[in-house]
Amino acid sequence: MRKFVVVTESGSDLPKKYAEKYDIKVVTMHVNFQDETRDDLDIKAQDVFDYYDKHKILPKTSGSKPHDFTKMFKEINENYPGAEIIYIAYSAVTTVSYNSAKIAAEKFSNIHMIDSKNVSVGLSTVVIAAAEFIENNPDTTAEEIVKYVEDVRERTRFVFLPQTLLYLKAGGRISNVAYLGATILKIYPTIDLIDGYLIAGKKYRGSFKNSYTDMINNFFDRFDINKNTIRMIRTNGLSLEHQKEVENLLIENGAKNIEWFDANAVISCHGGPGAVGIVGIENK
Repeated sequence: MRKFVVVTESGSDLPKKYAEKYDIKVVTMHVNFQDETRDDLDIKAQDVFDYYDKHKILPKTSGSKPHDFTKMFKEINENYPGAEIIYIAYSAVTTVSYNSAKIAAEKFSNIHMIDSKNVSVGLSTVVIAAAEFIENNPDTTAEEIVKYVEDVRERTRFVFLPQTLLYLKAGGRISNVAYLGATILKIYPTIDLIDGYLIAGKKYRGSFKNSYTDMINNFFDRFDINKNTIRMIRTNGLSLEHQKEVENLLIENGAKNIEWFDANAVISCHGGPGAVGIVGIENK
């Protein structure tokens, strides 16, 4: 009998191979294209970029709805009777998903909810760590899993560098003045994930290559990262040349088993094309 089932949202950008390996269930988030709302799981990031290029209007993201979770929780209970559900949520301060799951969970008695305080590959990293913990500890309890996930969550570090600020401007996250100033002066600000919030981080000046070089080196200087937990995220448009340069930087910093995750539509709405990010778990 299956003891535990892990659930997360599509905004985790969880690769299919991990979802299949650990039988992780993924609840769709949503993307609004003016009058049409589409499931994140049914579209590609390039759809967002193509839509913006054509209409000059940025699609808006929205979290999973209560009925999305109700459907998923019901299916799990039907297919895995007696199993405990470990729901690891997209950062609760950035979307309604966590509250939606909380509403849906009122109809069930086997839901254990954890706010990951993470998004995208940061959330995936926490989810994968949880799945590995469950696999390696077959006699564990739901309470122990929650405690483990909360510990990993607090040690997960995620920094993201957009190649263009156009999408941040279109989404109202930076002003026209800031956008023009950064463009003229060739300033690339990072987006850091701190306590669940996406906030403006360090600003790098020069080429995009120089900026991600400084970002990656600074990442390893700031944090005592377990080099086996490094994962990279990319949005459509990041060139193979940049990817190779990033991999060389990671090797120079001692990273092991370099792995790229592809950003889906939700995070791509904010990062725009050609963005790159890095995540890792700090040592205790």
